[in-house]
Amino acid sequence: MLSAGLVVAAGLVWLALLFGAAVWGERRPQAAGRHGALIYSLSLAVHCTSWTFYGTVTQAERSGWPVPPTFIGAIVLYVFGYAFMQRLARLAHEHNSTSIADLVATRLGKNSWLAATVTAITVLGIMPYVALQLKAVAMSYGLITRASELAPPPWRDSALYVALAMALFAMLFGTRRASAVEHNRGLVLAIAMEALLKLGAMLAVGVFLIGLPVPEPALPTTMPQPADSSGFPALILLGALAMFVLPHQFHVAAVECQDPRYLRTARWLFPLYMLLISLPILPLARAGEAWLAPLGVPSDLYVLALPLAADRGGLALVAFLGGLSAATGMVILATLTLSVMIGNHWITPLMVRGAWAQRRGDLRGAVLMQRRVAILALVLLAWAYSRVTTDSEALADLGAVSFSALATVAPAVLFAVLRPRTPPRAVIAGLVAGFLVWAWILLLPGLVREAGEAPAWLLDGPFGLAWLGPAGFAGMGDWSPLGRAVVASLATGAFVTFAAAGGRPRQDSGGRGTLDHAVLEAVAERFLPPKRLAELLDDAPREATVAPVVLQRVEHELAAVLGTASARLLLDAAASEQERDLDTVATIVGEASQALRFNQRVLEAALENMAQGISVVDAELRLVAWNRRYAELFAYPASVLVVGRPVADLVRYNLDHGLGDEADIDAAVERRMVHMRAGTPYVTERLFPDGAVIEIRGNPMPGGGFVATFTDVSAFRRTEAELKSVAETLEQRVGARTEELARATVAAEQANLAKSRFLAAVSHDLAQPLNAARLFTHALAEQAELGEARRAAVANIDGALGSAEGLLAGLLEVSRLDAGGMAPKIEAVALGPLLGGLAAEFGVLARERGLALRYVPTRAWARTDPQLLRRVLQNFLANAVRYTGSGRILLGVRRRGDGIEIEVWDTGPGIAEGDRTLIFEEFRRLDRRGQGLGLGLSIAERMARLLGHPLRLRS
Repeated sequence: MLSAGLVVAAGLVWLALLFGAAVWGERRPQAAGRHGALIYSLSLAVHCTSWTFYGTVTQAERSGWPVPPTFIGAIVLYVFGYAFMQRLARLAHEHNSTSIADLVATRLGKNSWLAATVTAITVLGIMPYVALQLKAVAMSYGLITRASELAPPPWRDSALYVALAMALFAMLFGTRRASAVEHNRGLVLAIAMEALLKLGAMLAVGVFLIGLPVPEPALPTTMPQPADSSGFPALILLGALAMFVLPHQFHVAAVECQDPRYLRTARWLFPLYMLLISLPILPLARAGEAWLAPLGVPSDLYVLALPLAADRGGLALVAFLGGLSAATGMVILATLTLSVMIGNHWITPLMVRGAWAQRRGDLRGAVLMQRRVAILALVLLAWAYSRVTTDSEALADLGAVSFSALATVAPAVLFAVLRPRTPPRAVIAGLVAGFLVWAWILLLPGLVREAGEAPAWLLDGPFGLAWLGPAGFAGMGDWSPLGRAVVASLATGAFVTFAAAGGRPRQDSGGRGTLDHAVLEAVAERFLPPKRLAELLDDAPREATVAPVVLQRVEHELAAVLGTASARLLLDAAASEQERDLDTVATIVGEASQALRFNQRVLEAALENMAQGISVVDAELRLVAWNRRYAELFAYPASVLVVGRPVADLVRYNLDHGLGDEADIDAAVERRMVHMRAGTPYVTERLFPDGAVIEIRGNPMPGGGFVATFTDVSAFRRTEAELKSVAETLEQRVGARTEELARATVAAEQANLAKSRFLAAVSHDLAQPLNAARLFTHALAEQAELGEARRAAVANIDGALGSAEGLLAGLLEVSRLDAGGMAPKIEAVALGPLLGGLAAEFGVLARERGLALRYVPTRAWARTDPQLLRRVLQNFLANAVRYTGSGRILLGVRRRGDGIEIEVWDTGPGIAEGDRTLIFEEFRRLDRRGQGLGLGLSIAERMARLLGHPLRLRS
C-alpha cells in the first residue's frame, strides 16, 4: 500500500512535467518541428486511454487473444487504410475543418443542422468514455492507496480534482487562440510525452510478469477460443472506426496533422506502438486470473493489483501514473474538441441569429469564453456520470458502449469523403435512424436492467415480433448485443441515407449573395485578427462589392474560428441583412417618390402665388417654366409664353415694347444671349415705362440653364431715396451743432483759465489790505484804555478778518493749482519723520478733544514733494480730529504690492456712499454746523493729483 500523499505528489509532479513540456512546445515550435513526424505518430497514441491499461485486460481475459480486438482494428486501418486517413487529413486542411462535425457539414453543403446533429451524437457517445477515464482514475487511486471508502463524498473524490486539473490544462493550452485549426504544438508534445510514459509503464509491468511464478493450471497449452466470438469482429470494426469517429482521435489525426507526409511515419510507427503496448496484456490477464481472481479482484485492476500483491509499490506507482497519463490525454483532447464543436455548431448559430447579429467589437474573447465554459461543464458532467455508474459495469463494457454509439457517425463521414453530393437532409435522417437503432438494441436494455425487470414488449419485441426486439433484431438473435447494435446501426444509417437521397445529388443552394467591402469587414473583424483581415482584403476595392474569391478567402478563415457551417451562416446572415437594407432603401425611395409628387403640387401652388416673377430656361436657352406673376410683369400674351420658346424671342419682344433704350435690338439680344451662355450669375434693375423698378436676378443651374427672379422694388427705391435725403440733412445739422459745441467748450475753458489767472493775480492784492487790517486790530487790542466791550468787538473784527484771509488763501491756492502755477519738487522722502511730526502735532489736539491718536512707526521711503504731501495729510488729520466725536484715530503705512499706502482711519460718523464724490468739490460741507470753508479736501485732491498719488476713500 502506498500513502495517499506520495501518490498525489507523484501525480502532481507528472502533471507539472506535462505542463512544462506544453509550455516549451508553445515557445519553441521550431525545435519541436524538427521531430514533427515522430511527435505526431506518438500523439496518435492518445487512443490508448485508461481502457488500454484496465479495460483491454478484461477483453483479453474474455477473448484469449494476445492483441485486443480494438487494437487489431486500429492497426488494420493504418496499414491497409492509409490512403483513406491521408485523404481525411488533406480534406480537413483544405476546408480548415475544426472537428469531425465541421468536416462532415463542410463536405455536405455546409449545413448547420447536419453539424449540430453530428455534434449531438458525438457528445452523447463520448461522455461515457470520458466518464470511464475518471472512473478508472478513481478506482486505481482507491486500490493503490487502500482507500476504505468505496463511494467517498464528492469533495473527497479524487476523480473530481483530477477532472478539474484536466479542465484547467485544456483551457490553458487549448483555448489560447480563437482559431481552432492553429496547431497546438505544446499540447501535442505533452500528449506524445504521455505516450512514452504509457508504453514504458506497460512494458515495465510486462517485465515484472516474466519473473512472476504462475500456477500450472493457469497456463493453457493451447490458445483458447474467444469466449465471446460473436462480439469479437464487432470490436475489431469499432477499433478501426474509432480512428476517425472519436472526436479527440480525429483532432490529432487530421486537424493537428501539420504535414500529410507525417502519415508515412505514422503508418508503421503507430501500429508498432500498439503492438508493443499490447504485449503484456494477455500475460496480465492470465496472471491475474491465477492469482487475483480467486480473491475477487476485478480484471480491470490486474495491472495495479499484481505489483501491489508482490509488494512492488514503485512499479505499482509507475503503472498508476501510466493509467493517469492515459486518462489525462484523452480527457483533455476530448473536452477541448467537444467544446469547439458545441461552441461552433450549437452556441454560435444561435448567437449569430441573436446577440451577435448587431453587436460590434472583437468577439474572439467571447468565442474562447464559451469554449472554456463548455470544457468545464463537460468535465463536471462526465465526473457526475462516473459517480452514478454502477460498479458492476466493467471498464471494457463502458468503452464498448461509447465506441458503438460514436460508430453511428461513420456512415456520415464516409458519405462526406466519398459522396459529397449527398443531400444533407438525407445524411441527417441516416444519422438519427442509426443512433435510434443503436439506442434500441444496446442502450435501452441496459437502462431497463438498471431499473428492474424488463417489460414483455422489450423481451419479446413490439407486437410480439421478435425480429424487432433488441435481443433478436433483424434475425441476429445469436449475435452478441454489441455486435448486433454495431452492425444494425451502421446498416440502418447507410440504408436510410441512400433511401432519403433517392439517387438525387445535392442541389447547391446558390450563391450566398454579394457583400460590400464595408459589410464584410464589419462582420469579419469581430472574429479575425486585424492584421490577418487586412491581408485577406488587401486586393479588394473598398467602394465596391467584394469579389467571390475574396469572400471565399474570408469564409475559409472564419471557418477556423466558427466552423464552416457557422461561418457560412454568419455570411449568409450578413448578406440577408444587406438585402433587407436594400429593400428598405427601395421602400424609402418609393415613399420619397410619392412625397415628391405631393411636394411638386405644393411647389406649383406656391410659385403661382408668389409676389415675385420666376422663369426657368434649359441648357439650350429655351423657356421651360414660369409663374403667373412673371407674365403679369411683362404683360406677355398667352401665345408668347409656351414651353420651348427660345428666350431670345422673349428678350426681343421686351425690347420691341419699350423695355430698353438700345438702338440696335439684334446686338442687344446677342449680348444677353452671350452672357447667359457663359453661365455667370447677374443682378440688374430695369425701369419700366410705368415707373416701376424691377430687380432681375439670374442664377445658373448645375445641369445648364438659368433661373431668373423678377422683383418689384419700386417702393423700396422710393423709401431709400427719402432716407438718403433725410440722412444728408441730418448730417449737416449734426455737423453745425457739433461745431457750436466745440466753440462753446473752447470758450468755457478759456474763461475758466482766465478766471484762475485773475484770481491768482488779484488774491495777493486782496490779501494785503486784510493783513494790514489785522495788524491794526492787533494794535488796537493791545491798548490798555479799551474797555471789555470794545476789546470783545475788536476780537470779533480780528476773527472776521482771519476768516476772510483764510478764504482768500484757499481761493489763491485753488487758482494756482488750476492755473498750473504750482510745481511739485519730487525727491526721496523718509516717511517716518514726516508722519511722526504730524502725529505729535495732532496728538495734542486729539487729546484735548478726548480722542486717542495712534501712530504706527514706519521706515518706508517714497518719492514725493514733502511739503505738498504734508499739506494733504494735515487736511485728513484735521478732518479726523474735527469730525470724530469719540474713539480713536490711526495713522500708518501699509504695503500694497510694489507700492505703499498712507492711511488715516478714524471712528467718526462716516460718509454715505452718495456723498463720497461730493466732498471733494469746492465749498462742499456735509455738516453745516462744522467749521471750515469746504475747500480743504478740494485742495488736497488737487495736490494729490499733482503728485500722482491717487486718493481712495472707504467708509
